Amino acid sequence: MESIFYRYRNITVLLVLIFAQLILLAWQIKSENDVPLVRVWAITAVTPVASAIENVRNGTTGFFGNYFALRDARQQNKQFKSEVDRLRIENQLLRNELESSQRAGALAGFQARTPSKMLGARVIGTTSGSGAKSVLIDRGSSSGVRKGMAVVTPAGIVGKILAVYPFASQVMSVSDPAFAAGVESQKVHARGVLKGTGNAISKVDYVPTGQKLEQGEMFFTSGEDRIFPKGLPAGKVTSVKDGATFQEVFVQPTGVEAAPEEVLVIIDPVHQEIPEAPTQETPVFLGPDVQPEAPPPAVAPAAGATGTTGAAAAPARGRGTTQADQIMEQYRRISESQKAPFGDLNSAIPNFNVKPQGPTGSSGPTGGTGRGPSTIAPKPAEPKP
Repeated sequence: MESIFYRYRNITVLLVLIFAQLILLAWQIKSENDVPLVRVWAITAVTPVASAIENVRNGTTGFFGNYFALRDARQQNKQFKSEVDRLRIENQLLRNELESSQRAGALAGFQARTPSKMLGARVIGTTSGSGAKSVLIDRGSSSGVRKGMAVVTPAGIVGKILAVYPFASQVMSVSDPAFAAGVESQKVHARGVLKGTGNAISKVDYVPTGQKLEQGEMFFTSGEDRIFPKGLPAGKVTSVKDGATFQEVFVQPTGVEAAPEEVLVIIDPVHQEIPEAPTQETPVFLGPDVQPEAPPPAVAPAAGATGTTGAAAAPARGRGTTQADQIMEQYRRISESQKAPFGDLNSAIPNFNVKPQGPTGSSGPTGGTGRGPSTIAPKPAEPKP
């Protein structure tokens, strides 16, 4: 190494002197921004290295920062999910309580406006098999429930008590094939027997063919079965088919349509009237427009008359556009042709059973001309009291 510097010592000294001279010149020379040139060179040389180091530092710091942030976010996400699940459960519980309170209010209102004595019960189970449909309620013989009592809701009948236990009862549903109840339609009061079919649609038997039933018409209990009191909703007609003797009527029971959770057991049944069917608004048709006819000519005064009557002096009237106006105009013409002003209490009473005298040249009541006198004399004036 020493031999290389020693061998090239002159060149080395020359290069060192040139480099020192350049540095001195750069120190003395300033750029356009009044900054020494040597500083510009130094900053320019150091800037890429400093930028690379800063990028590496930021990347490393950001990586670890994002890692810890994601770690915290994951933990918060788990907490938020558990909170949302808890709120959903609470919301569902509150909805169930609200629905229960609404059903209880509906049952209380139905009990208040129904004369029958009822006992509230809750459905605690359902049983089905081989076509049989029944439910269990939490009221039994200890509460006064007996076999054969009716079970209803504000929407309609549910069934009847099939078996009674000390603290529970079995209710035969209206959809059970063994169920039967006397019913009566709301509009035409057609009587029949509601029977279950094993599915959601029931059937009404023994409805005569001559009685017209409409789709959507309601059936109410008739009270003839001595189980359900008269006037309770039973079902809505879904289809009607005419038969030779009886109609084939299918209805949708309204009491079990929404799977009730609270029911009422009728302890002391009392009959009530079947509500009237809602009246439908009938459309009003207007008669066709009647074109007005030409007004009749004015009646000339009688010969020798010094003045004109009120009817002769009045201007000609045209016919109205309605039937009432035409009848009124006809009465005016009859009274004018008989010299009895219409509406004048002091004149003679005109005879409205004859036709009014036509215009000039047309046939009058007697077949003569309109100019000649009428052969039908007016009735004399009645003396005033």
